[in-house]
Amino acid sequence: MCNGQSSRTSQGGTIAILKPIPRVEWTPLKRDLALRIAEDASTGRTNASIDGLGAFRSRDARVVIHRDGDLRASPHRPESEVLSQFALPSYVADGASWALTAKLDLGVGGDGIIGRRVSLVLDDDVWGEGVIGYN
Repeated sequence: MCNGQSSRTSQGGTIAILKPIPRVEWTPLKRDLALRIAEDASTGRTNASIDGLGAFRSRDARVVIHRDGDLRASPHRPESEVLSQFALPSYVADGASWALTAKLDLGVGGDGIIGRRVSLVLDDDVWGEGVIGYN
């Protein structure tokens, strides 16, 4: 995929494929989600979008970006390991973009989000996780 081996054209920004977290009782997500985070060059703000949720409504949904990139451990981590987080709008149309309240560093290292574990959290339950990479 890297070093010129992919036929896919870069779209810029970042992408994370969020895999559903398996649960014994039920699985809220039925498919993978694509979380995209990019900088809007015209405004300088950071925008986010999620593909795969369909038309989604929630009062307490957020994306949590963790300081680590380890998907092997438990999805429930202490808040002290959170690098950043942002709420989803109460209504999200599939693939629709929205502006974040805080600008994110789309780089590597320091406060950069590349290589970090990311979780979709609804009502304090982790529904999906992935690792952020370049898009």
